[in-house]
Amino acid sequence: MKVLILENGRLFQKILRDLLIELDCSVSCVRNGEEGLNLLVNTTEETKYDLIIASQHIFDKSDTDFIKHCKKFKLDTPIILLTSEPNETLLKNARSAGIKDIFPKTNLIYLKSSIRYYIQGEQTFNIQGGRVLYVEDSVSVSHIVTNYLKKLNLEVTHYSTAEEAFHAFTEFDYDLVITDVMLKGTMDGLSLVRMIRAHNSHTSKTPILAMTGNSDTQLRINLLHAGINDYVTKPPIEEELAVRVNNLITNKHLADKVRKQQRALFNIAMTDQLTTCHNRHSLSEYAPKYFKDAIRYQHPLSIMILDLDHFKKINDEFGHTTGDVVLEEVGKLLMSICRQGDIVARIGGEEFLILLPHCNTVDAMDKAENVRALIEQTKPCDLTVTASIGIASLSKQYDEDFDKLYKAADKAVYLSKENGRNQVSIDRKNAEASGLKQAN
Repeated sequence: MKVLILENGRLFQKILRDLLIELDCSVSCVRNGEEGLNLLVNTTEETKYDLIIASQHIFDKSDTDFIKHCKKFKLDTPIILLTSEPNETLLKNARSAGIKDIFPKTNLIYLKSSIRYYIQGEQTFNIQGGRVLYVEDSVSVSHIVTNYLKKLNLEVTHYSTAEEAFHAFTEFDYDLVITDVMLKGTMDGLSLVRMIRAHNSHTSKTPILAMTGNSDTQLRINLLHAGINDYVTKPPIEEELAVRVNNLITNKHLADKVRKQQRALFNIAMTDQLTTCHNRHSLSEYAPKYFKDAIRYQHPLSIMILDLDHFKKINDEFGHTTGDVVLEEVGKLLMSICRQGDIVARIGGEEFLILLPHCNTVDAMDKAENVRALIEQTKPCDLTVTASIGIASLSKQYDEDFDKLYKAADKAVYLSKENGRNQVSIDRKNAEASGLKQAN
C-alpha cells in the first residue's frame, strides 16, 4: 500500500512513517500542501497513492489548494485527517472535502492502533477458504458473482432455484448462503431464508447474504425479520460484495471455532478421562431425561451397576498404573457391547453404571450375565478380573424415583458380593414383580 503523509511536525511525521513501514507500506512524506500537490499532480495510475494521512493544517489558507485538487479531480484516494483540536468548523470542512475518517493526535496509542487497524483492514482479504451456496436464476449475474467469489478463494455451488438450493443445504455444510430475492419456481429467496432458519440443525445459523435489485424498504425489513445477516443491491459492486462476504464468513469461522471449543469443554466436563465413559456429572445430566421419557411413554428402563471384585488388591500388588489399565480396558469393553442410546458411566473408583432404556428386567439380566462373562474372559494385563453386578428396573414400587432405583441396583450389587462375587443379582422387588429367582 502506498501512503502519502502530509504533516509539518518532524517528530510526528517520523512516528507515522515508522508505523506505516512496520505495516509494509510504501511511504512518502511532505510538510505542506504545496509539496503534497506536486506529488499528486505528477502521479499516474500506476504510482497513485492508496491512502493520504493529513494533518488538519491542510485547511489553512496556504494549503487549501491541496484539498481543492483532491475534490476537483475526484480522487478516489481515501484521506484520513489528524487533528489535535476538533471543532464544528473543522468537522464540517472535513465532511465537505470527503474526508473518510478523523483520528485524534492527542492519544498516540489510540492513533497508532487506529491506523494499524485501518491499514490491515484495507489489505487484500484472506478468508482462508470457505463453501458458498449461491442461488441466482440470472445466468449473466451468476457468472459475474461466481467469478467475484472465486477470486476470494471460495468454493461456490450455484443453483438457479430455491428448491434445489434448500435440498443441497440439508445435505452439506456451507459457510455462507447468498440468494437472490426474486427467483423462478414456487419458492422465492424470502421463503428460502425462512426455511433455512427453521431447519432443525446447527446449520440453521449459517450466515445469509441477500441480493436484491428492488429498492423497496419494506422488502429489506422483511428479509431482516426473516433472518438474513446482510444484503447487497444488484448488480453488486465487487469490492462491496468482497467486504460483506469477508465479514460474514470470518464471523462464521469464529463462531464454528467457539462452538468446537464449547463442545470440547463439554466433553471434558462430561467424560471420565481415564476410561472415556460418561462421568457422574454426565449421568446426573442425562439420567433424569431418560427416566422421565420412560415414565411418559411407558417403556421399560433398567440400570446395571457393576463393581470390580478385589480391585484394591490389584492396585496394592501390581500398582496403580496396572489398575488404571484394567479400568480403561473394562470401560472400553462396556462401551463396545452396549447399544446406541445406552449410557455407560464410571461412578466411582472401580464402579460402573449402565443405563438401559427400552430394556426390561429379563433382558437386563441376560445382558448383565453377558457383561459379567466378557469381563472375566478379557483378562486385562493378563489378570483375572471379575465383577459383581446388580440390576434394578423401573416400576411403581420405587415411586418412579431414580434415586430409589439407583439404591435398589446398588443393594443388588452387595447381594452379589455377599453370595460369592462374580455374579448377577436383582433387587427383591424386581424379582417378585418379574417372577425371577432372587439371590439369598
